[in-house]
Parts: sequence; structure tokens; C-alpha cells
Amino acid sequence: MKPTKAIATLVVGDYYTKLWRDCCETNWKQYADKHGYDVICLEGALDTSERARKRSPSWQKCLILSQDFAAQYERVVWMDSDIVINVAAAPDVAEGVPLEKIGVPDYWEQPVPHLYRECLRRMYEFWGEGAVVNYDPPQYYENYGFDRAFDRVAGNGVMVLSPRHHQKLLEHNYHAYEDRGPAWLAEMRPFSYELLKAGCDHWLDHRFNMNWWELRFLFYPFLLQQPLVSGYPARIRRKLVQWMGGDSFEDVKRACINTTFLNGYFLHFGGDTKEDMRLLDPSITSWKQCTLAVGHL
Repeated sequence: MKPTKAIATLVVGDYYTKLWRDCCETNWKQYADKHGYDVICLEGALDTSERARKRSPSWQKCLILSQDFAAQYERVVWMDSDIVINVAAAPDVAEGVPLEKIGVPDYWEQPVPHLYRECLRRMYEFWGEGAVVNYDPPQYYENYGFDRAFDRVAGNGVMVLSPRHHQKLLEHNYHAYEDRGPAWLAEMRPFSYELLKAGCDHWLDHRFNMNWWELRFLFYPFLLQQPLVSGYPARIRRKLVQWMGGDSFEDVKRACINTTFLNGYFLHFGGDTKEDMRLLDPSITSWKQCTLAVGHL
């Protein structure tokens, strides 16, 4: 019997296509087989208009339910193409989500609101001028100029969707707003606003969208290209390599990534961390496998 659910994504360009094939395809199919999904990877832009070419490709996820394949399924789970799944631990992401609702993680629960606020503080310090500063969900909406503010923020790297119920909402998000640049998170901010305004939100466990790009700031600031605090000189990195028993600082990063992977269900490699996917071993199931020298612990 053909599955009634599909996991869908979109890759644009040779680099992203190869990265998904190398790091995600087999992993996603293992999860799909476990929970009864088809996996659909669309290649190439869904909208090739001049307006679309001037915007981040991320906007095109709003057109996923407008594609011919979507009508074949009761559920379509959108996943950004830079996510790796902890197959051993992750339950079915669509389980318990009412058909008329959109299942999304709360962006401010990474891993809990007060820690995410500290994560934001560190990121704003790191970025300096040019950051769009919002320390709580109401600011997130007010800064954009919306006429209503909400106390939650929907992340849309993972969305549990129903083609029958949600195609129009996503298409409206695509056509009604313009891209304001990377600092405004492309389509995500208006998507969250429209979703909550429509009252069709259903909140997923935050572990379904663990953002490696941001969690580095909270738990592993020594991994950043530039030191977040001047007290992290090169010798500290050398000590970490030594302590872990590795050959290079890349080995330390690998241990941190794999540990974070075990703490969640879906690990999302956004921004400039996409190559870090190659350091992840999705077959690990124990924290002991994350360390290069268990005897040091």
C-alpha cells in the first residue's frame, strides 16, 4: 500500500544537491521506512521568475504544497535539506498533529526560552552592528512592523502540513511579502505571523529542529571562527584537542556535533555550518561513541 505521508525537500544547485545526497538521502529513507513515509527531493527552483531569483531560495518552501505530487498525500512533512535525523531516537514527527493544524517547533525553545535568550545575547555580541535585535517573541513581530505580537515563534525548517488545508496559507505567505535580507530570516518571520494569526499552530517538541548553528553559541563557543570572548586563545583549542585525544581541532568539533545530535531528533545545519554535516555520524546511538578518548571522562 502506498504511504499517505511524504517527507519533502528542495535543493537548488549542484552543491546543495550533492550535499543532500551525501549526508541526508540514506538517513531520511531509514527514518521514512521506519515511520511509513515516501521521501521526495525536488531539484531546481519551483519559481524561476525575476522576483524569485532576487529572493532567498528559502521562500520556495512556501510553494511545496502547490506541486503536483502533494495531492497524492494526506500529510507532507517539509524538511530543510540540511537536516540529519537521529533515526534511533526520533518518533514520527506527524504523530498527534491534527490534520487541520500545522506542526511546527517553537523557535524560542532551544532548548528552553531563558537559555535561548542567552544564545541570542551571544550571537548579537558576535555579529555586532547590523543584527536585528529581538530578545523575546513580541519584539520579533514588532520589529517587522506587524500589527499583532505573539508570545511564540514558529520555526519552519520542519513543518507538518496537510495539502488539503494549508496550500493557500503557504502561497499567501509567498506572494504577500518581500525579502528583507538575511537578518530578517527570509520567509520565516511572516510565516510565523500568518500561522499564529490563523490559529492553526500545533507545537512540536523542540528536538525536531535543533539548530546547530545557534547551539554552538550556547554550548560550544570555542568552535566559532572568531573567539566570542578574548579568553579563548589558540592554546585553549590545542588543549581541547589534547584532552580529547584527537589529531586536530576538527576532531573536537566532530565530538561536539555528534553529542548535540544525540540530544535531539532532527539536527539542522543552517547558515555557514552545512559542511559540518560531513562530520556527523548518524549511526551513533551512545554518548560514549561521541568522544575520541572515553578514558578522559
